[in-house]
Amino acid sequence: MVLPLILSVILPEAMRRNRLLALFYLTWMGNFAFTLLLLKIAPRFSFGAGSYLIPPAMAALVLTTLVGARAGILLVVLLGMSELFLLRPDDRYLIATLTTGLFAVLFSRHIHRRSDLLRAGAGIGVVALLATVLPAGLNFTLTRELIVAEAISAAAVGLLGAIVVGALLPLLESAFDRTTDLSWLELSSQDHPILRRLAVEAPGTYLHSILVGHLTEAAASATQQANPRACRAMALYHDIGKLEKPEYFTENFNPSDPDPHASLAPTMSALIILAHVKDGVALAREHRLPRRVREAIREHHGTGLVWFFYQRALQQEKDARTGGKILRLRDEDIPGVDESSFRYSGPIPQSPETALLSLADAVESASRALEKPHPGDAHKLVDKIFQDREKEGHWASCGLTPTEWTKARHALTKALENILRPRIRYPQDRRAKPKTHPPLEQSATPPPAEPRILPSKG
Repeated sequence: MVLPLILSVILPEAMRRNRLLALFYLTWMGNFAFTLLLLKIAPRFSFGAGSYLIPPAMAALVLTTLVGARAGILLVVLLGMSELFLLRPDDRYLIATLTTGLFAVLFSRHIHRRSDLLRAGAGIGVVALLATVLPAGLNFTLTRELIVAEAISAAAVGLLGAIVVGALLPLLESAFDRTTDLSWLELSSQDHPILRRLAVEAPGTYLHSILVGHLTEAAASATQQANPRACRAMALYHDIGKLEKPEYFTENFNPSDPDPHASLAPTMSALIILAHVKDGVALAREHRLPRRVREAIREHHGTGLVWFFYQRALQQEKDARTGGKILRLRDEDIPGVDESSFRYSGPIPQSPETALLSLADAVESASRALEKPHPGDAHKLVDKIFQDREKEGHWASCGLTPTEWTKARHALTKALENILRPRIRYPQDRRAKPKTHPPLEQSATPPPAEPRILPSKG
């Protein structure tokens, strides 16, 4: 009864997700079983005391990388208590176990690349070496051969741990529905089949997703809770559902082609727009994208309205009622507009990452309407969209504090200003024309038009 209470305080997510709870218990029990096995095998082969440090170091490395530092520290403490009461080891071994486990948590807090994993393993090996050799060196009754054996086994802790954990991480992520920074960086690669398809079939949506990723990552970097790498990856995939009908979304419109919504009823247009969330989730499942990417697709619009077509439907209803009065029709003969037909099914953002993605997505889309942005326009736009959605309760479940929201909005504004900043206007070439050109041809040929400088989009 005590452990569930501790988990509910230190790791509340584990009490909501069975897979995470199973991961914690299996890591704990598997580590303890591995330690018992080593206690029986190591004396026969003279592995040295350092071999006993392999289980806690590996367990702390795995759990910290997959879940977080709090989970790793809790695991190390529980392992130390279990060994103290059940195995009754000597003080030297218990101190070495706790020291190596805690340093494993410290070194594996920020693993973003494979090289970081190897560096963490090297650091753990050094700590294990010091934790076993120093106390052994102070004990003059130990032979030199035993000290060397302990040193070799301790140094192998880091190397073996890094290799094994690196091999197991993909399997553990899939089995326990976790996503590490290593996977987020892999998902951010532009070589993913969905992103390559998005770039070809919906180039406007592709560019929009890249810009949203930049804005979301900047906002997340200003907070303590949001993961910038997760935000960037989520942004790249949040609109993949538009691949089903890319020509119906404004960023993919060809100016020379007619508006595909011109011949559609507002309800039908809204149905197409709303469907990109469902289509995106289906496509994410087909390509086995992580659960958190699917959540980002579902939540980035929350329960908001497809405002443009909702207003068009209201205007058509108003026109119909005006015409109905002329024809002396009753009001009940004219169908009303059902707001639910124009509203996303949600849910509203449930995490800091999806909340920041939702704000950045709306801000980037709205910024396209700023033909000649002036200083301060980005700040006004970010504040207006944030306040409008706050009144609707859009941010109620994301977990970001007011202080973090302030920092995130400021960072988002700065990033948007950089995107909207106009490029320098290059001067025209004022050099004299060669006199060999006939004057008539010079006067008859108009000078080339100076290129129109538009706000930079990247």
